[in-house]
Amino acid sequence: MPKDLLERFRKGDTDAFEFLVNEFAPRLKGFFLRLGAQNATAEDLVQHVFLKLYKNKNNYSAKGRVDAFIFQVARNVFIDYRRRRQNISLDEEWDAEDSSPFGAGEVEEKDRNSLLRKIVSEQELEVKELLELAVMQKLPYEKVGEILGIPAGTVKSRVFYTLRRLRSEYKDLERELF
Repeated sequence: MPKDLLERFRKGDTDAFEFLVNEFAPRLKGFFLRLGAQNATAEDLVQHVFLKLYKNKNNYSAKGRVDAFIFQVARNVFIDYRRRRQNISLDEEWDAEDSSPFGAGEVEEKDRNSLLRKIVSEQELEVKELLELAVMQKLPYEKVGEILGIPAGTVKSRVFYTLRRLRSEYKDLERELF
């Protein structure tokens, strides 16, 4: 039996699809949230990804990593969503932060995380996608390149220079605030 869960599902193993949903739903939701979707929208987009995978199971052919394929589908779903909603800015879509009480150290850590989220949220969508796929999902640069339609070497250099620029922005803002 193939290890690829989508391949197993395509061959009739319904438990494989259930396992796939359980494994990838949280990752996909995080993917959409980090790209700027609100919580409810992210959940809807996750459902849409699984619906596409389910409906098109017979068109799937195991070529490479299943996670790269799923994130390619997710990226396409997000692009379609953004096209339909072009008149809404990303700033309007970000969820409000949780306002639960914290201790002093936790507040500072939360502030630092907020600062980092703010810096990332201000980046262009292409930068967010690059960071999400290469850094957060830890996909190989070759797969990220396939998903984004750019060479792996370009992915590697963009990740390097983007992270260096973001570190610099973070340090500058941190000095101002703390």
